[in-house]
Parts: sequence; C-alpha cells; structure tokens
Amino acid sequence: MVGWVVDLGDDSRSGAGYLAPVERFNQATRMTNRLILDTDGGVDDAQALMMLVAGGRAPDAITTTFGNVGRAQATRNILDTLSVLNHGIPVHEGASRPLVQPVIDAAAIHGADGLGGAPRPAAAAAPASADAVEFLRACLAEAAAQGQAVDILAIGPLTNIALVLRADPACAAGIGQLTIMGGTVNGRGNVTPAAEFNIYADPEAAEIVFSAGLDIVLVPWETCAAHFVDGPAVDDLFAGMDETDVSRFARALADHARRVTAGYGHGDIFRFVDPLAAAVVIDPAIATEMLPAAVSVALAPGLTRGMTVVDPSGRLGPKTVRVLIKADLSQVAGLFGRSLR
Repeated sequence: MVGWVVDLGDDSRSGAGYLAPVERFNQATRMTNRLILDTDGGVDDAQALMMLVAGGRAPDAITTTFGNVGRAQATRNILDTLSVLNHGIPVHEGASRPLVQPVIDAAAIHGADGLGGAPRPAAAAAPASADAVEFLRACLAEAAAQGQAVDILAIGPLTNIALVLRADPACAAGIGQLTIMGGTVNGRGNVTPAAEFNIYADPEAAEIVFSAGLDIVLVPWETCAAHFVDGPAVDDLFAGMDETDVSRFARALADHARRVTAGYGHGDIFRFVDPLAAAVVIDPAIATEMLPAAVSVALAPGLTRGMTVVDPSGRLGPKTVRVLIKADLSQVAGLFGRSLR
C-alpha cells in the first residue's frame, strides 16, 4: 500500500505549516451519550455518515440544513446514503436559509446533486419530520430536564443549532460535546481568503453557537487539509474488494473528491474533511494535539466576514473550544477504510 502522508509544512498545499502553543489531550472514548448528526448532505457528509455507521457510532437522529446544496437536496442525499447502507435513522429536515444573509452553496465542489453523481438507490425513505429545529429543541430540553446530554456532530452551517439556542437558551444544558467541522485556526479559508465555507454560509449562526459556552471540539479547515492520503493509497483500499452497492457508492464519492482536489492544483490526494470530524467522534483518542481557545466569528462586511478568530490567550472569553491541530492519520484512514464495504 502506498504510504500515508501528512503535509504539515507546505503552506501552498495545506495551510497548516505553523507553530503555536498547544496542549495535548488523550481522551477516553465516549460512547454513552446519544448522538445527533447535523449535516448539509455533501460528498464528505455522506462519507462521514458511512464512517459513523461502520465505526459503531451511528447517530440516533440526523438533522439537515442548506449548505453544500439546498435543504431538500441535502435531505434526499442523506436519505439515499442511509438507503445504500440499509440503515434506518430518522432524518429531520431543517433550515433552508441563513439567519441574515442570502443563501450560498458549494455545488461547484460537490456537484449539482451534492454527491458528485454517485449512484443512488431506486427508492429511499421519507424524512421523519420537516422541523429539525423543533426536534432538536425538544430533544435537548428533555435531556437537560433529565440531567442527560446529547452529543452533536455538526458538519454544515450551524443554523439549526443557532435557531434552537436563540429560541430556548436553556437547551444548551442538554448538549454534551459539540464537534464542529468548520472555521479556520490561522485564518486561511477555503471560500474566501479568511473564511471556511460552513461558517461563511451563516456567520451569525456560528457566532451564536460559539458564544453559548458549549463544550466544543472544532475541526478547522487547515487541519483537514493537512490530513490526507495519496490517490494510489485510496485505490489500494478498494483493490480486491467485492463490488456491492456500498463499495460502488463509496468509490464514486472518493473519486469525485480526488478529482475536485486535483482540479484545484493539489494533485491526486484524498483529504479527510468531514470524515476527520467523524473520526474524532468515533474515537476521541485519535486527536493527538488540541489547542484550547476562545473562538469568535467576524460578522462585519468585508474581507474577514465569516472568519473564526481563535484566541488561545482567553482574552475573548473562556477557552471552551478545543481546536484539533493533529490527529493519528493511520487511525483515521483505518476508520475510513472500514466504511467502504
């Protein structure tokens, strides 16, 4: 198998070559809390969901939002992914637009259908409801009332969660660990020079979430871009594998992601983006280096709108966010590999 490669020094490729004060964490795996996946239904969202199911941390419920594609398409993509996996999880359709600004999407990255044209099942289930915000509010309120906690993995714009917190701030007590794929740690964005897509798609929502005092693990864009495997290594994962609906679907998703990355001049590599956040949820010990910080979101119009300001000094407030800096790439790749069949 072609060797796994982590690019931590070439700023032109990963934006992750830097030195910063960090604190190391070695967390025990937490599997007791219920888990909700909040997603905008793109290529890497589907891969993250497949990893959660294969890794024994299948979400108890899924909420969808606009983002990579519109809300309806994102919902269909998640339902189709579950159908391919032959796995039933209730899916609740959520926000269709940001709190303030116009809708943007990432169809140029994920394809018009959001899944890069991957083969779909002939039929899939219907959504469990068309009100993800009310579902989340009721679920979190119940958990808080019972002294329990629900973990959330958010891999799209944070609008659903922000709407819940704005409507019922007490629901924050029902959230255990909130893992977010989004933002930047060094201000090197993927949609503007400063901002990452999930945060830029609804900066006001992100600021509501980051200012709520939650226990947050942030998986930023630069860290995702720095954790990748080369294309031939992905080919090796599929080599000799029996062809099934799952393997065909997984191969199409991976091939699309590789083509997009190569098209931006980064070569034939496969970056772990949403799958990296999923891996940290499945096994927190995969996170080998974290940066405790306060995080705020730039809301003013201009070049920095949507940028996450990461403050390790705590001058912005309590350091309730742990920013992922490094992960065990071989373990991430292993979890990804197990999700392909």
